[in-house]
Amino acid sequence: MDVVVTPAALKPAGTWTLNDRLGRPLGTITEVSPSLFVIAANRNSGLSAMGAANFPSLNDAMTAIARHMKGECQLSSGAR
Repeated sequence: MDVVVTPAALKPAGTWTLNDRLGRPLGTITEVSPSLFVIAANRNSGLSAMGAANFPSLNDAMTAIARHMKGECQLSSGAR
């Protein structure tokens, strides 16, 4: 399943929402520090088996999501 990563509009900077291509919410990625990005998967989503996971970069988090979901994980076209 492909995942789209979008900067969260209503959350602090450094937060991205995760949705599948149909717009279903999967969770969030939050930048806790410049070298700590945390995935918080929504319960009952395809990411739920990942639980909460920590990564050194946004790219590493996206790579882990793509591997887990057996698809692609890409920044939305409107992402900065």
